[in-house]
Amino acid sequence: GTMKKTQENRAPSPVGVGALSVMTALLAVTLSVFAVLTLASARADFSLSERAAQAVSAFYAADAQAQQLLSEFEQGGESTLEAEVPVDENRTLCIAAQRGPDGRAQVTQWTVRTAQTQQQDSLPVYQGE
Repeated sequence: GTMKKTQENRAPSPVGVGALSVMTALLAVTLSVFAVLTLASARADFSLSERAAQAVSAFYAADAQAQQLLSEFEQGGESTLEAEVPVDENRTLCIAAQRGPDGRAQVTQWTVRTAQTQQQDSLPVYQGE
């Protein structure tokens, strides 16, 4: 008797237990996919940040070396300075300076040249033969 009354008083579920389980499983899969995508994005960002930090460190090391060359030029008696300081395998810091009429060094060039710039200077051009 009492067991039957308890089952009769309970309202029927509007959504079946099977549909609820499927929705829960889909939610879990969706959250897992987003978690994997977030992890992959974070790893890519970290890798990019590390490469950027290495590039900046390499540039400042080359810049310091070029500053040292300029300082030595200012102390010496040469009339011109032209130097190329390697930054990394793809970039070179090109510097040039001249001694002015007052004897002080005047920087005329302080630029970074990339490997692409060097290749563009010597592109093979079709001559029509």
